[in-house]
Amino acid sequence: MNLKFYDFESLEKELEKLSPLHRIAFTASGCERLLPNYNAFSREENWGDPSILRKALDEVWQILRGKPIDVEALSQLIIDCYSDDMVPHSEDFSGYVMEARGVCTAIYHTLNACIDCQTKTIVEAVTRLAFAIEFYENLNEDLNVDVDKLEYSEYIEAIAKHPLALR
Repeated sequence: MNLKFYDFESLEKELEKLSPLHRIAFTASGCERLLPNYNAFSREENWGDPSILRKALDEVWQILRGKPIDVEALSQLIIDCYSDDMVPHSEDFSGYVMEARGVCTAIYHTLNACIDCQTKTIVEAVTRLAFAIEFYENLNEDLNVDVDKLEYSEYIEAIAKHPLALR
């Protein structure tokens, strides 16, 4: 896939070409890449429980390896990952809060995709991951441009070229 950052329409078309398991693996991989953001948030704020998100992603990988889907267990993980005790509210915290929210929401959608793998669910998860990258605390400093003087399309293009977004 050769996609542009935030080009979710093209992403959806490309994902339609993949099997449901490959779609889930695609978004689970993105969640894995950004899970350390939640870990950093949890450490800094002494809040949340990264082990719940880790357990959720481990369950996704087990399903991708052929483990039968236990809808009840997945439903509980969905509740656990998206609870008020896991998803931080931006007005309550400072550092990494948007990144932490994005990862929680992306994992929530990834778990839902395991139950009902609609392409739109996968795109929703990837959207949350993209927002988590955009809000990455040091991203604007790393861009080496005055982001306040950029048009929105130029800003998105600058983010798309950032090493974190490329990875």
